[in-house]
Amino acid sequence: MNWPSHTDYQDSIQNPHICFEDAELKESEVKCDMLGLPKVMSGNFASVYSVTAGSNRYAIRCFVRQVLGQQGRYARMSQQLLGLGLDCLVGFEYILRGIKVRNEWYPVVKMAWVDGLPLNQHIEEIYDKPDLLLDLAKKLRVVMKGLRDNQLAHGDLQHGNVMVTPDNEIRLVDYDGMYTPAFRGKAPELGHANFQHPRRTSDFYNEDLDNFAAIVIHTSLLALASEPALFKDFYTGDNLLMLSSDFKNPGQSKVIKRFKENKDDKVKKLGELLERICLADVSKVPVYEDVMVALDNGSMDEVIKSISAAAAPATTAPGTGAEGGWWAGGAAPEPEPQGSRPATGSRVGSIPPTSRPTSPSTPAKSSPGLSVTPTPTPAWASSNAPKPSVTAPRTAPSVRQPQPTPQTPAPAGGNDNMKLYLILGGVGILVFILFYVLSR
Repeated sequence: MNWPSHTDYQDSIQNPHICFEDAELKESEVKCDMLGLPKVMSGNFASVYSVTAGSNRYAIRCFVRQVLGQQGRYARMSQQLLGLGLDCLVGFEYILRGIKVRNEWYPVVKMAWVDGLPLNQHIEEIYDKPDLLLDLAKKLRVVMKGLRDNQLAHGDLQHGNVMVTPDNEIRLVDYDGMYTPAFRGKAPELGHANFQHPRRTSDFYNEDLDNFAAIVIHTSLLALASEPALFKDFYTGDNLLMLSSDFKNPGQSKVIKRFKENKDDKVKKLGELLERICLADVSKVPVYEDVMVALDNGSMDEVIKSISAAAAPATTAPGTGAEGGWWAGGAAPEPEPQGSRPATGSRVGSIPPTSRPTSPSTPAKSSPGLSVTPTPTPAWASSNAPKPSVTAPRTAPSVRQPQPTPQTPAPAGGNDNMKLYLILGGVGILVFILFYVLSR
């Protein structure tokens, strides 16, 4: 099957009363850009649109790739999530006859819109406000405990899937990679590389999926609260502070080094922990809540010691020729798992940041549900699209600028040639002046 492209969906969704079969969506209005075209957030696996139907607002996710078993995953996920009452999860419907493109029906996910900003854009606004950062770290702990208590894991915790509402509350979106007790086998996706363990594979699929990413996010929040300058030095627009390269080579990581030198002892300990767990197997990453408890009671040294014993054997850091693990600047010996969401950021420049949306809507707090139209159709694909947010331009914080490219040395004899050119030029000017004077 040839799936619609982003452009195909862009053309189709301009006529909601024709392209949608869902009664509510048929009467909806699609949010448009300044040119009057549907505003879209396009990713590797989906196009996401904002639509308003009466007093309700939804994010409509249109798939551009297929992953087998998606329909069944959403059905079982709905059964698991229904009635849990977790505020961090938002309501959704998986609609098989979701949108008509070129006279063919394709599925969509109809998810309650979250009035807020993706985590990285929210931090763009508060990176120099320690109280708000520490409050966000506490709320992350509450969210993770709620998932853990119900044997759930999001599977792709990252800046685009963690939304922050205007009152600093956390909402999670994109459940395509979620783990529930009903699921077995391999993970359908490996998550964003800038937040995932460098040794994560599809075989690692259980309730411990989020431990590494949660530790990365929590460490970043505490570090910024203590040292706001880290944001300008290490933020790229596609991360918080760390990149996949930091995880693959923690001994050479400048940001981990800064964590370990931080004035806050908790940040120091978390930096040491990250340096070690990046070299251990992903299954050895400690439970996030256990790490938090250790931070509270001052027993982090014991946690770090236990992880050190499970770290990878000594390896050679690329380009260094030096043997050793984390203590000698070694790198994780395995490459980044294939199929993980690519890390597009670099530590030079950033994406255009955005400001807090002014939409009057309130955060969605309904329990997740499911509506599957009974029309026969193949199983459909998951998506890694960027998550919706209402945005407007604002001034970006400064970031580390590119270093100038070293100049190529001038060839031998270049100075002699330059002197000759200057002499000839001077003679030419004198001849011109003499000619001008004589001609008068």
